Amino acid sequence: MKYRKQPEFVDAIRWTGSNLDDVTAFCRALVLSGGFGFTDRQNGQVVMNTAAGTQRAEPGEWIVKGADGSFKAVKPEAFGVTYEIAE
Repeated sequence: MKYRKQPEFVDAIRWTGSNLDDVTAFCRALVLSGGFGFTDRQNGQVVMNTAAGTQRAEPGEWIVKGADGSFKAVKPEAFGVTYEIAE
């Protein structure tokens, strides 16, 4: 038998290194729980402490919020191959 994986719809924002207000608003649930932070001003990482562990996003990477509300950092190359605009 063959099975097809159903498409997953996600929300995403690209961390540019200079859009902290937008990223903070996007990660509001993590901010409110104390699980979001901006550390390492040298390379501009944002840190997300999630149920799946710590995720770090470098400038240029995408922050993806899954349908279950989880957050993860995705490299631009992987994002381009995995996701397409749904709207």
